[in-house]
Amino acid sequence: MKSNVLKKFPNIKKKPQEIKKAEGSYYYLKKKKILDVTAGWTSYAILGFNNPELIKAATQQLKKFSHIDYNIWTNPDIQKLAREIVQYSPKELNKVYFSGCSGSEAIEAALKLSLQVHINENNKKKKIVISRVQSFHGATMQAISSSDIPLLDIFQIYSSKLHRKIHQHNPNSRCLAKNENYCECGKKPKSCMGKFQNETDKSYLARSVIYFENIVKKLGAENIAAFLGETQLGSLVGDVPALDGYWKKISSICKKNNIHLILDEVYCGIGRSGKIFNFSNDDIIPDFVCCGKNTTSGIAPLSFVLTKEKFQASLSKGLGRIRLGHTFQGFSVGVAVCIKLLDILKKKNLMDKVQKDGQYMRTILKSELQNNEKFNNIRGRGLMFSIEHKTNDNVKFSEYLYKNMLNKKILINSKWHRTSFTPSFLIKKSEIDNTLDNFINFFKKY
Repeated sequence: MKSNVLKKFPNIKKKPQEIKKAEGSYYYLKKKKILDVTAGWTSYAILGFNNPELIKAATQQLKKFSHIDYNIWTNPDIQKLAREIVQYSPKELNKVYFSGCSGSEAIEAALKLSLQVHINENNKKKKIVISRVQSFHGATMQAISSSDIPLLDIFQIYSSKLHRKIHQHNPNSRCLAKNENYCECGKKPKSCMGKFQNETDKSYLARSVIYFENIVKKLGAENIAAFLGETQLGSLVGDVPALDGYWKKISSICKKNNIHLILDEVYCGIGRSGKIFNFSNDDIIPDFVCCGKNTTSGIAPLSFVLTKEKFQASLSKGLGRIRLGHTFQGFSVGVAVCIKLLDILKKKNLMDKVQKDGQYMRTILKSELQNNEKFNNIRGRGLMFSIEHKTNDNVKFSEYLYKNMLNKKILINSKWHRTSFTPSFLIKKSEIDNTLDNFINFFKKY
């Protein structure tokens, strides 16, 4: 039968298998079940699929109303959730803007809020947004303009000179140049993919900060509105945290020059790192923090931006309102589910479990594979980490790992140069050991 669905991958002829149901960390097909250590492939199902407590929260809310516009009506749960969120952040970050359904909307909201704050504070020249190469911030146009992956190149015609990019900060990658004298990094950020040969972490950290300082000088601080970055690089690069001190130094430069620091935690936030907010690992206070994806474990869509109270006064100037809005901002079902999700994280002490499980998995993988010629490194935080492969054909090797693990009824996210592990926070010890045993076996056998 001809499909009426416009497919994302139209050239793939093989029809995907049908899922009959999903529960916990498993997909249930017609004749088998598959353990998912990706939390829904894009890592959104942090408490597994169809979590009964979250479904109960959603059902109870649906019996009252599915959604109301909280700009004209009062939903006490909006304030309750905002209060819960700010409990996990520094006291300066005590305002929550409910941006809509997706992480992309949170990124858009932060960029627009930043611009409006600057304009209302009479810094009308501040329009430029700086981001980094090898980044992904979402599917809306401003998010795409701030992103940098080949897949998005056709949309760059819509990007303006107000979106500028500097080098990625990836201490686990290597720049092809021997040193600064052989590198065109200053002219071509994409040419620098990481540390020079034999460069120390200390030198690389200093160089990364200098690149940012240089572009601020080149463009003029008076022209720059914000710096946007993923607190921890995402799965496209392979779950890379910044070196200690990187974000502190970047934050200091931003504060000195009145540049808003916007952190993208759509992928890496809401507990993935073992802390509710990933930036807590770096001991900084950003201006805007974008969250989505992980807020409800897939039960209902919800995204938000964590920000500072001081911006409320700036935003109230001029027209006396924030100049954006969406129908499903503060989606009532999503709000109810997120409240319950944060309650579960606290009551079940899941942040400790995330840190312990992640450390356990990384320790075993490194112990078993670090002397293998196909192992390059392992990096990450909590239950969000990657093994980087080192073969003559990393794509082929990743396909081999993916297919063989799937034959063992285990779904892993293995592609390109890395295998990324982002299981549900509720994954069991036996499921972890089963995954590790099979993965290590196939890794060694290749």
